[in-house]
Amino acid sequence: MRTFAIVAVVEGAAPELFEWLAFHRAVGVRHFVIYDNGLDGEAAAFLKAQAAIGVTTLPCPTRVDRTPLFAAYDHFLASWARLFRFAAFLGTDEFLVPAPGRSIEDWIARIPPHAGAVVVNRRVFDTAAPEGPASGLVLRRFPRSLAQADHAENRVVTSIYRQGAITTIADPHMTELVRGERLMSDFGPAEPDPQRPGAILAVRHGEIRLNHYPRPVPGAPPPETRAETEPCTRTASWVRPTLDEMRHLLAYVESVAPSEAARLRARSAAVPELAQPVAPREHRLWRLRHLHRPRVEAAGRFVRRKIFGAPRPW
Repeated sequence: MRTFAIVAVVEGAAPELFEWLAFHRAVGVRHFVIYDNGLDGEAAAFLKAQAAIGVTTLPCPTRVDRTPLFAAYDHFLASWARLFRFAAFLGTDEFLVPAPGRSIEDWIARIPPHAGAVVVNRRVFDTAAPEGPASGLVLRRFPRSLAQADHAENRVVTSIYRQGAITTIADPHMTELVRGERLMSDFGPAEPDPQRPGAILAVRHGEIRLNHYPRPVPGAPPPETRAETEPCTRTASWVRPTLDEMRHLLAYVESVAPSEAARLRARSAAVPELAQPVAPREHRLWRLRHLHRPRVEAAGRFVRRKIFGAPRPW
């Protein structure tokens, strides 16, 4: 059984998809399940080129009684969730950010066995006044978060669910658990906010948090809170690892889909660091980690299933 997957429903051109995938690889995520809700040809080809390195692309299911988002979530819970111990349901404007130099996998390994879900507080960033070109990195264009850490906006959470803890998702932030307890990111008990759905009564940003970059709505009033005067140091600490992952991902895509890699380079011209070549030895190590190691692990899981049977989720 794999440890953790990010599930997302993506549509259109999804210009931030390249950075979003590279960032989450940099922080330790190895598996992505992407539902195609009308992706354009280039974005679909980009995802298809990564099928061997942990990206599974599925058509978004259609149901008359559910929106595409929740229909996709239900499909994952009914079919793919059994392959992963934990899963998070994110949008491409949401980035799971651990402490500098830490790994999401290490944090997940410490989740107590009685936890059915762990809630991760948001940190909302100011997207009204971007810095730099529109094709630049999201992490650089929006460096300042809104409000102070304990502001009510940051009490909104996203949940990471254990396999078997939920049967359906009715709320994208917190849904009812059928097994286990709901904990905060420091593994203390989480108390839901009775006045605000999808929020809790405390803010914990130490272990891990969710950077949220809301897409500006034309004509919408400015945010009620002011942006911080200094850029967020935690976010800045992940820029270089993200750029490294983007360069390796470009080198990999060039080997399997050269035309798509050329389009990626053209679209990423505003990020000059991506023009730097990767060292052959470093790229071999990257391929070993992302391409060959999962194959060896999959073979090991197959042998264990044959000998011991399918593992239990709890």
